[in-house]
Amino acid sequence: MLRKIIALMLLSVLAVAAVGCTANNGQDPIAANAPDGTEQPIELENPFMITDESGAELGRIDNSANFTAVDGGLLYSVLTLEEYAYTGTAEYRFFSLKDNSDVLLGKLEDQGYEAGFSRTELNGMICTLAVRGNPAGSAPVPLLLLAFDIGSKTMKTYTVSEYGFPYASMTASGGKLLIMNHETSGDKAEKVYEFDPASEEIKEILSFDSSVDSLRAVCAAENGFYLLRLKLNNGGENEMFIDRYDEEYSKVSEQPITDVLLRAITEVPSILSRQDALGEMGLNVSRFAVIDGRYLVYENFGISRVVIDLQTGETIFAKDDNYSVSVGSGGPVIYRLDFDAEDVPEPELIVIENGEAVRLPFAPDDAHRLIQRVTVSESGVWAVLTVDDFPMQNASGVIRVWPEM
Repeated sequence: MLRKIIALMLLSVLAVAAVGCTANNGQDPIAANAPDGTEQPIELENPFMITDESGAELGRIDNSANFTAVDGGLLYSVLTLEEYAYTGTAEYRFFSLKDNSDVLLGKLEDQGYEAGFSRTELNGMICTLAVRGNPAGSAPVPLLLLAFDIGSKTMKTYTVSEYGFPYASMTASGGKLLIMNHETSGDKAEKVYEFDPASEEIKEILSFDSSVDSLRAVCAAENGFYLLRLKLNNGGENEMFIDRYDEEYSKVSEQPITDVLLRAITEVPSILSRQDALGEMGLNVSRFAVIDGRYLVYENFGISRVVIDLQTGETIFAKDDNYSVSVGSGGPVIYRLDFDAEDVPEPELIVIENGEAVRLPFAPDDAHRLIQRVTVSESGVWAVLTVDDFPMQNASGVIRVWPEM
């Protein structure tokens, strides 16, 4: 039970902003902006060390940094909050594996929540979604698209919707971004938007009545994309579908997955009944992917992490929130979260290959054995955070980075 509680606390990092400060690269301290506009070096109280595969130190970042492996390095953010505040200033930075430099890309003031699980690479850009303002308040908050250009070291901000939902979803397909949002006000519809980086325009491409359909996530498909859609049956059991769309945004198929998904969720520890599984199926989704057009990878904000063969209905993997799924444009990789160094017989990094859950070799250093985060870039840059203690605020940690395994 203790491990369950701790795992839920860790997952809540996705929904609760961490308090932090600026970061440095382990060589020359990163400069903070002084009141007169000059830059002043600062020291980190308890940084995480970035190393290469051999263990050689490359740099350091704040231990509250929300980092994601991207091609060429790590994109990370540090959100600074005043005590009891719901919003704060988020600073977005890029740590380069080419020269170990650490540069400021931009800041977003009054940020309430970043859907860090949505970070997506597109044609050299790195994009993420965030809401400005308190998403738990009564007033609507805008959903923003943040686009980072590593070459020019800049950040651009676009408004996707004035009625933002914090657990929005995004993917790249056909050279464009597709963004799913649950409109919290206005016409209260479920919408999918397209962002065209060439024109820098955002337009609505799909809309659903939120009293009938509730979108859960979007992911890329070959020559199109998939939508995970919950059909709401008032007075009856809800149903889940995977809808396939082509590059012209026309629906080409609709696959019901209610029974196979409920069966898989029922195999998750602590799920005791179909009613429990139905409750889990209704939750928001943090990771959705379809591998090879056949294997569903599903992680929600409850305790369900499952992999299903959509052709046979077989459950390939079913675990609780002691496991998580990697973020970033690569992967997905399933990994076990570890909290007790004396209770880690061997680490678990798992990928789905030919319909099987295959464990990858990984050996953390003896001083930092607890895996806390795995992220993989589009081209196969891996970053794995291991620590020596939990919670992480009290820990010493290492982010090991290497090319494709």
